[in-house]
Amino acid sequence: MEIDFIDIKIVSLEDEMTVVSHDQPSLRYVYLKLSQTPPPLWQNYFKESRKIARHPHWRNAWIDRKFIVIECLLEEIETYHLTDLKQDLAKANNQYRKYLEKQSQTEHVQKKLYHQDLEKLRDIKNRLNFD
Repeated sequence: MEIDFIDIKIVSLEDEMTVVSHDQPSLRYVYLKLSQTPPPLWQNYFKESRKIARHPHWRNAWIDRKFIVIECLLEEIETYHLTDLKQDLAKANNQYRKYLEKQSQTEHVQKKLYHQDLEKLRDIKNRLNFD
């Protein structure tokens, strides 16, 4: 079964949206535009992939509509975070695709069962005598 889902990717850095952090003036909220607005379940997978820090420069990142926002030093984007975020996106894409495949398989089984029941019902209907 073909799943109709295109991987979500980072397509640009939105320099005009980048602003000073409310909590730490040395940091910035950097907005990275995504190829599409992620569905809520995909966003949960992304959030899960960000829970465990992988290195000392790990920073908070979240989804805001069609953007990933990461609170960091500007220099860290290139050095650390873009690679991390790409890995997290790949993981979320993979998990979401697995979910969609499972949903598709479940729907296929349900349709098959429905048609089997309908066939049985029609067979019974043909045998029934209403006279």
